[in-house]
Amino acid sequence: MAEALNVTNPVRTSAADRQRLLDLLRNSRQRFLGSFAEVTDEQSRRCPAQGCWSVLDTVEHLTVGETVMLKLVSDTRRPRTANAPNREELFMRVLVDRSRKMQSPELGRPCGRFANLEEAAGQFKAAREGIMRFVEQCREDLRATEVTHPHPAAGVVSTYEMIIIMARHAERHALQIEEIRSVLSLH
Repeated sequence: MAEALNVTNPVRTSAADRQRLLDLLRNSRQRFLGSFAEVTDEQSRRCPAQGCWSVLDTVEHLTVGETVMLKLVSDTRRPRTANAPNREELFMRVLVDRSRKMQSPELGRPCGRFANLEEAAGQFKAAREGIMRFVEQCREDLRATEVTHPHPAAGVVSTYEMIIIMARHAERHALQIEEIRSVLSLH
């Protein structure tokens, strides 16, 4: 955005809050990349069962989601709606719960966008670096702006919440990859 948005919000984004987001982003990046670090390209294409995603499918989904969410945060922020709920802690808790399955929006469904795992991982790293740079450089109150998340279950979220979602989404899919590896005995 060309100019900072000034919106009253009862909880302003502090330096500690920014550091919390950066720590979440760094830790989830490491966890996600580590979840498939020793998977070969051939192994990455194997599905644990019909209708289930492979490791490469999962990495593709997360990479596309990360790229879309970065663009939303970078380009479509608007002033936060008055009296919007604060769901930061809810997103921290529920997003990594793999017992509750969620259907990906059409845009995030894997369709062979990447030639291999290395290409998908490279694109994920670039998008993650972009959101970390955004958090480091943006001087706006991240709780005073909002975006519409592409998944209807999330709806309108504060920019701060979107960044939490990005971090926890990577953790959720790291767990999914670990499940896939376990089923396929890719240890």
